[in-house]
Amino acid sequence: MLQKFVKTVSSSGGSNQGGVLSVIGPDVRIVGDILSQGELHVDGQVEGDITCTTLVVGEGARISGEVTAEHTKIFGELKGKINAAVVTIARSARVLGDVAHEVLEIEAGAFVEGQCIHRASAPKRLEAPPPQTGSEGAKSNKGAVAAENPA
Repeated sequence: MLQKFVKTVSSSGGSNQGGVLSVIGPDVRIVGDILSQGELHVDGQVEGDITCTTLVVGEGARISGEVTAEHTKIFGELKGKINAAVVTIARSARVLGDVAHEVLEIEAGAFVEGQCIHRASAPKRLEAPPPQTGSEGAKSNKGAVAAENPA
């Protein structure tokens, strides 16, 4: 039978202001998605997507799946996309996947393979310039490059 270790954190001393801390121990392997309203600390293995408020990936942990959280601290291995407001990648971490973030901290020595995408500055869709008609095209060639053959 699967047991869950849950510790209630008080708002005065806890990191998630009165939420619940769930811990996945180093001897636990979970295959499937995890959804939590509070903080999740993973020291074991997870094969699936994780959605929570705060995620801490311990040094010996291995996660394979997409992560969605407000705060993510990675000390172990994570293979998959990260979508979090604040992401901290420690020197012991190994991240293989894109990181969508608002705030990103990567310690020297960390391994990151993927794109780091700042959520506030997502690329805007480029629109084609309006077509030039009649004499407008002849008047303005600003920025145009033409190759001429001097003969």
